[in-house]
Amino acid sequence: MKRFILSDIRIRSQANEIIDALIDLSKLKQWWGVDGGIIESKDGGIYCTTWLKSNHGVKFVSTGRIKLLDRNAYLHLEDMIYINSEKGILGPYNIQYDVKQHNQYSILTVKQSGFNKEKKEEWYYEAVEKGWPEALVMLKQFLEN
Repeated sequence: MKRFILSDIRIRSQANEIIDALIDLSKLKQWWGVDGGIIESKDGGIYCTTWLKSNHGVKFVSTGRIKLLDRNAYLHLEDMIYINSEKGILGPYNIQYDVKQHNQYSILTVKQSGFNKEKKEEWYYEAVEKGWPEALVMLKQFLEN
């Protein structure tokens, strides 16, 4: 049975601003340290981000497809592949960002699913389990400042 990770955070921001921070490469660079990528902001569009680019190449790549996008409510990614220059290629995974807007704030929930219980994926599961709450705090700080 495949596992999933669920994380959420309350952000004083509009839903569309949160989704925009997830699909705009210039904003992803500011809050998440993304080096580059290609994001086609539409259903079926490419979603590819890279980290730690050097003269030797790129250390991390996350790539897949936008399944569904509503700038006021959600961004659902499918067939996400994670490429780590030291650990290899893992996936596919699905990542769902769902935003519920309230008067003064929004709740962002992230669900990443598709984790196998194989030993080669255990380190990634643990990294993502720890990493999503940290990433969401960085996004919150970016949007609230």
